[in-house]
Amino acid sequence: MLDFVTNRRILVGEGALQELPDVLSWYRKSKVFLSVFDRNAACVKKVTELLGKAGFEFVLYDKIVSEPDLDVVDQGASLCKGSGCDAVVAIGGGSVIDTSKTISMLATNGGCTEDYQLNGKAVTQIPLLFVAVPTTAGTGAEATKVSVIYNAKKGFKKALYHNSMIAEVAILDPETTVGLPGRVTAATGMDAITHAVESYVSNNANVISRMYSLKALKLLADNIRTAYREPGNLEARANMLLGSYFAGCAISAGTTLAHIVGQPLGAVYHIPHGDSCTIFLIPSMKLNLKYCTQGYCDVAKVLGVNPSGKTDEELALAGIDVLDRIRRDIGAPVSLTPYVSRGKFDMEMMLDNIQTSMGHIKTNPRPVNRELFRELIEQCF
Repeated sequence: MLDFVTNRRILVGEGALQELPDVLSWYRKSKVFLSVFDRNAACVKKVTELLGKAGFEFVLYDKIVSEPDLDVVDQGASLCKGSGCDAVVAIGGGSVIDTSKTISMLATNGGCTEDYQLNGKAVTQIPLLFVAVPTTAGTGAEATKVSVIYNAKKGFKKALYHNSMIAEVAILDPETTVGLPGRVTAATGMDAITHAVESYVSNNANVISRMYSLKALKLLADNIRTAYREPGNLEARANMLLGSYFAGCAISAGTTLAHIVGQPLGAVYHIPHGDSCTIFLIPSMKLNLKYCTQGYCDVAKVLGVNPSGKTDEELALAGIDVLDRIRRDIGAPVSLTPYVSRGKFDMEMMLDNIQTSMGHIKTNPRPVNRELFRELIEQCF
């Protein structure tokens, strides 16, 4: 049986953000909790102007830094509920969108983030209307029901999720991404590429997720260099946003080794999520190769590799080489060394952390264990 959750409505294209007041009016909302990455950003100012002109009240919340602790989520939820907001709009990258998902859920279900993240509290009430406006093309958070939150007290990231937590509406306007620095374009774009590749070979992949995976990979691989080198190129930015969205849809099938290791390691050593994905993607694919060769052959063909005269293994490796060239062409990191030296890296602590937070995941095509995690990490120094 397939169980696939998607948004009710998606608005895509230049100027799509202008439709936000009409969207909120259609749902008969009046007071908006506006979660933003930067209150001074042009797209945020545009939204506050649009809401003001349309007669909406709003509460601006800008405490969400990159990969925030759950305290920031709980504070936002308290403010949202206490202010009487009846809708949540997120304008930002994955951290802002994931935080806002949880805020909209907590506002109607009560409790704190840790209740749901660790203590098994069930979501029983429909969250507030949630509209996601991504300003990066990477996480695909606007397309998922999952919220990944850092728990500083426990020292790891862990997801909470529910079918009702997915954004009701996603607005993909390339104009919101034009101001992204090259480094962020690279990191978030490689995160999306990792989603596309890993979801395709996941043990839980299905006919729907694979369709999204390959379309996402094609859009992302064809446009990431242009978006990186020409930040004002709206066509490339639009294709990156759509590719990121499709990859977000695809990861309902789950991710694999690069995320299983990269997510907890990034939390401990403060590595941006997109960078950790970039670092671990290529070596993880090589470690998985013999367990999903045909899947990687499909990936290679989408990336433009000519299969003529190649064995399946050669074709798969050629596809991996294309991805490696992409990450190097956009200046993405290929090693852990810029973040932590091998001498200061606590391998056993990190392996314990990975096994505690992610070791239960069964989506990787190759069975995972402590020694596989160790081998992957060693290859990234």
